[in-house]
Amino acid sequence: MLRVESLYKNFGGIKAVTNLTFEVQKGRIHGIIGPNGSGKTTTFNCITGVLKPSGGTVFLDNRDITGIKPNEAADLGIRRTFQGGKLVPGLTV
Repeated sequence: MLRVESLYKNFGGIKAVTNLTFEVQKGRIHGIIGPNGSGKTTTFNCITGVLKPSGGTVFLDNRDITGIKPNEAADLGIRRTFQGGKLVPGLTV
């Protein structure tokens, strides 16, 4: 299980993520939706180790992995992908 508790990420005086808490059970699929600038990418970056949270904790199977390096997160099975404009050439949908 992935659990995020009271996650915060600030960039100077800008609060990108404030007091975010959620959990994802193994085998379940969830989505994070919101408008541009709402902290979705920052949240994923904190979970995957691209960014270190300003506060809060990230757990994987009850192990604190807050601030883990991206390659270590990948070794634990936490991976991400990026939005691609055209993943399959010739398709427009």
